Amino acid sequence: MAILMPVSVMACDICGCSASGYQLGILPQYHKNFIGLRYGYRQFKSTHPMELGNTSNHESREFYHTTELWGRWYATKRLQFFAFVPFQYFRREEGKSITTVSGLGDITLMANYTFIDNNWDLGKKWHHVFQAGGGIKLPTGRTGIPDEGGNIYQNFQPGSRSTDFVVNAVYTVRRGKWGINTDASYRINTTNKEEYRFGNRFNTSLRGFLYQPVSKTVAVQPYAGLMYEHASGDHELHKTKEYTGGDMLHTSIGADVYFKRFSAGVQAQLPVYQHLSAGYNKTYTRLSATVNFFF
Repeated sequence: MAILMPVSVMACDICGCSASGYQLGILPQYHKNFIGLRYGYRQFKSTHPMELGNTSNHESREFYHTTELWGRWYATKRLQFFAFVPFQYFRREEGKSITTVSGLGDITLMANYTFIDNNWDLGKKWHHVFQAGGGIKLPTGRTGIPDEGGNIYQNFQPGSRSTDFVVNAVYTVRRGKWGINTDASYRINTTNKEEYRFGNRFNTSLRGFLYQPVSKTVAVQPYAGLMYEHASGDHELHKTKEYTGGDMLHTSIGADVYFKRFSAGVQAQLPVYQHLSAGYNKTYTRLSATVNFFF
């Protein structure tokens, strides 16, 4: 997930985080340009304890919907550029109070270089592709949106209002129809104009996949694996913010379908371990879908 000026009262920031890391995963038709849409859904349940100023413990639920325009363009055979343009819609339920926010998120631009690629050598039994690079996340997203009580939740904004930096690496090894893909990304966040800095994010995943042609024009690619995420604690006015940051481990299962110049895919991520916001935050199954056009 017009800019409103923030109010001075800051509420408890225990809620699901709208700002996560960037993962490329199993890149579709890795040697071609493409443009596509990705949709992601996440849900959290947050507990707000008495010691944060409330008269009693109470809970809220946050629902995050992200629709993202993304694409890849090869400037040379080994140098590729990515762009991610997200649109966010968030919903927060706390008792009878319902807060919704929406708007353009932070645009990210990245470049990757292919260091290893022997897919063109048909005489090889094992094929390897290794790509790495980095980019910048721009403060284009909408921020400073208050809830009904005039409070601003930094984690519940379409944008972060900060310029951040991303580094990533992707490695795929394949033999015949079977393969393994692993990727990692690290985002370095900076302080925004409200003197708030989200903690740095690290993401990594490991997936096994099968590429199975069905006909001359159709192929399916099911996959399954694990995904780990770590978020450092946030900082406000250069002090560590309580009940922020944490760790998550998910299983992931999904499938992509390729048809001529198009692909479509779905994925589900089920949490197997989580420790978020000192245990006051709980995440549920995540869902995502994508459709791409190659050119």
